[in-house]
Amino acid sequence: MPSAKLRRPTVTRRIRSARWLAVLAIAVMFLAVPPVAGIPGRFIAGCAEWIALAGALELLSVLGFVLVFSLVFGLRMTWRQNLVAGLRAVGATSLLPAGSLVGPALGARSTPSLQTWAGRLMPATVAFALITTMPGVIVLGAVGLLLWLGWLPGPHDAGRTLPAVAAALGVIAAVRLIRPPAAASSPRSPAASRPHDLTTRIAACLADVRDGVDQTRRLLAARNWKLVGGLGYYVFDNAVLWAAFHAYGRTPPLSVIVMGYLAGSLGSAVPLPAGLGAAEGGLIGALVLYGAPVKAATGAVLLYRGISLLLPVGVSACAWAAAPAANLGSRLVHSRASRILGAPAARSRRPRPVSGGALTASRLGSGGVEAGDELA
Repeated sequence: MPSAKLRRPTVTRRIRSARWLAVLAIAVMFLAVPPVAGIPGRFIAGCAEWIALAGALELLSVLGFVLVFSLVFGLRMTWRQNLVAGLRAVGATSLLPAGSLVGPALGARSTPSLQTWAGRLMPATVAFALITTMPGVIVLGAVGLLLWLGWLPGPHDAGRTLPAVAAALGVIAAVRLIRPPAAASSPRSPAASRPHDLTTRIAACLADVRDGVDQTRRLLAARNWKLVGGLGYYVFDNAVLWAAFHAYGRTPPLSVIVMGYLAGSLGSAVPLPAGLGAAEGGLIGALVLYGAPVKAATGAVLLYRGISLLLPVGVSACAWAAAPAANLGSRLVHSRASRILGAPAARSRRPRPVSGGALTASRLGSGGVEAGDELA
């Protein structure tokens, strides 16, 4: 037993050291790539200010992510719990393959108060993805249409503008046409909702998507002020790329940056850790396609990727570093409470009349809380 107690702090320190080393490795790799690739490393006057501005804009984007996370997942949590869980989620979203569908759920599951909410994580993740994605989709269609009409600087041919408009309209129409399940349908039991074959899994996924779309509609109808986080998450992250172009001295029109950012972001959908390679290639290719200079686009994209990965992962590492101590403390509290409260309960087995409040307390003590009770 003493050896196990001594081993736990050692393992915790090693885990924390590995996390910080991973963050530093990512920073060094992305910030060292532009000179290695032969891109001019000469900074113009004011480059340091533009890089600092890009970092501040990325932190504002992270704040927008946390606001939407607290709106969608933050039931019965304090602002501090929302902040920690949201920061954990933004790091997982940035690093994991298909992070936009995995990261928010992982951040929510890391919070003890949301452990019993597991049955509703998939619909909530769909709602989170829609709220954070729809501002970019709307801007993509609007800017593509304005370019085609010739009202903005940039390419005006139909081949590079109308496909973006069609894609945006298709996404908006799909969200509008997806209807929630019938209200009369009874809730699924855990045994019935367990997937047994491919057909059942597909049906369960479609039901979760419908529930997520319905949750999105309800959140939009409520007009909560935290909805601005979805707009801020997109706008400030796009502004990081704009500031990165200024850092290298050759900045294309804003419409070109917006279209290149939105079209190139499709590369992040490739299931690779942090989208490495695919995201950079997609952004550079899209920016060049819409008229940005090749060297300036390459340098700006690599600087943008370094900042957009370094800062979210860094703040997320700080949130995850506090997890072992917090989990250990909660286990000690629960074990101590069970020793204090469990012994009298074990001695006395006579039935007692239970009122409504006592029934709730007894259900909480027995661990019988279900997802519906958590959301009530």
